[in-house]
Amino acid sequence: MNATLFVTCLADTFYPEAAVATLRVLRRLGYHVRCPDGQTCCGQPMFNAGHFDQSRTAARHFVDVFRDAQGPIIGPSSSCVAMVRQHYDRLFADDPAYRQAAAELAKRTFEFSEFLVKHVRLDPAAMGARFNDSVTYHYSCHFRPLGIVDEPISLIQRIPGIDYRPLERLTQCCGFGGTFSVNFPHVSEGMVRDKVDCIRRTGANWLIFSDAGCAMNITGYANRTGQPIQAMHLAQLIDQSLGT
Repeated sequence: MNATLFVTCLADTFYPEAAVATLRVLRRLGYHVRCPDGQTCCGQPMFNAGHFDQSRTAARHFVDVFRDAQGPIIGPSSSCVAMVRQHYDRLFADDPAYRQAAAELAKRTFEFSEFLVKHVRLDPAAMGARFNDSVTYHYSCHFRPLGIVDEPISLIQRIPGIDYRPLERLTQCCGFGGTFSVNFPHVSEGMVRDKVDCIRRTGANWLIFSDAGCAMNITGYANRTGQPIQAMHLAQLIDQSLGT
C-alpha cells in the first residue's frame, strides 16, 4: 500500500516530531510512505489574509507537487487539509485545469485521525498499544469543515492504560486563528487564557493536539505566564503507545 505525507509548514518548522510520528505510524500500518521534497506552503496564511493571488501561486505549486502522489495524502494538520479540501475550488474558479486537478487531490487528502478512524479503522488496543499517563485533548476549529467530530478522542480512549480527562468547553477556539491572533491580540489572549484555564483544571499531565497552530498558541501563552503545559501531537501519542 502506498501513501504520501503532507508535512505542512508549522509541522516542518516547529513540530517535526509530529510529522515523523505520522510517518512511523503509517509505516507500522503497512504503508510505503513517500514525502515529496518539493512541498511548501498550501497557501492558507495568504488566503486567510485576503491575498488570493499569492495564495493561488502557493496552491498551484502544491497541486504540481502532489498531483502524481501515490495513494492517500495524509497530513498532521486539520487546517491545512481543510485548505486543500474546502478552498482550492474557489481559488481555481477561473482555471479549469487546476480546478480539476485540485478536486482530484481533495478527494484523497485526509487529516491524520480522520484517516485512521474512517479508512484504516485503527484499533490501538488490538495492536498492543499502551500509554500509562493522564491526557486531555484540544479540538481544532478546522475539524468542523472536515466533518471530524470525535475521531481523535475515540482513538485516545481506545489506548489501554490511558487516563483521558475531558476538557471543559472542548470545541471552543483557542484564539489562534492564524492572522486573527495578530489582528486582534487582546481578544485572542482572552480566548487562550480561558483555554489554558480549562486545560489546567483537568489536572492532566499531557495536552494532546491535532493542529500545530493551536499548540503553539496554547503552550506559548502557558509558558509566558509561568504555567507550562506538556503537549504532543496525536500522532506522537499513538506512536509512543505502540512502542515504535
